[in-house]
Amino acid sequence: MRGTTRAVTSRRSRSTSRARRAMEVTRAGVSLHYEVAGSGPETVVLTHGLGSSVATWSALVAALADRYRVVTWDLRSHGRSGSPLAPCTVATLGDDLEAIVAAAGGDAPVHALGHSAGGVVTMQLAIAHPERVRSAILVGTSSECNARAAAYYESLAALGEREGGAAVVRRLGADSTSMPPDGRGFAHVARAMGSLYGAPLTPELARVRCPTLVIVGADDVLGVGGSVIISRRVPRCRLEIVPERGHAIFHEDPFGFARLVREFLAEAGASG
Repeated sequence: MRGTTRAVTSRRSRSTSRARRAMEVTRAGVSLHYEVAGSGPETVVLTHGLGSSVATWSALVAALADRYRVVTWDLRSHGRSGSPLAPCTVATLGDDLEAIVAAAGGDAPVHALGHSAGGVVTMQLAIAHPERVRSAILVGTSSECNARAAAYYESLAALGEREGGAAVVRRLGADSTSMPPDGRGFAHVARAMGSLYGAPLTPELARVRCPTLVIVGADDVLGVGGSVIISRRVPRCRLEIVPERGHAIFHEDPFGFARLVREFLAEAGASG
């Protein structure tokens, strides 16, 4: 599903010392902010998790932009993207990502990496639009959730509705720029994640056709079970459980994480 694209600004990235172009695409009336760094022949699209923004990927962009065209984007109701008040689903978020891929990469398939909630969105893209995904990297994520996790997402949604985006930022320990003041849009995204309790993606994972790498820290607060399930359901999948690392492995060990990503991208690029 394609949208309307326009350039917003052009600036120098401190982390990559390369031009990072800030752009936006409008899909179904929602403005989605994205940034492009590097100019390699293959495109890598990075999707952040709940309560985060493009800023979370600075180190990885720096590690990849010498060889790849790297696209980062803000989920709806995060960062500089629009915050619609209409409810959304995992499918909605997957279509948002498809619009980013179409705007930034044209018709060529991309390498898609997603963390946590961003991993859910990446899986949805690979399921619904397999022709768009050359390879997938899923980090600290799950294709389903239990009742406890669903209740947690509902608590975040209720907090956003009741006290606004700033309260969610404090709860998550996120950067203040990652969330708009009105938390109602964020609440819809949080509830979309909670919907995995009743409507998991797990039964659909066999439809993922691309080479896939699942990375999870052995000490991830969400556990490793969700990653194990994904690795067993996706046909062409490899699982990396990294010792002594948690949920935000790309912050805890940026060099080690970038090495895993670069090695996999090189393999996937050579095979496809």
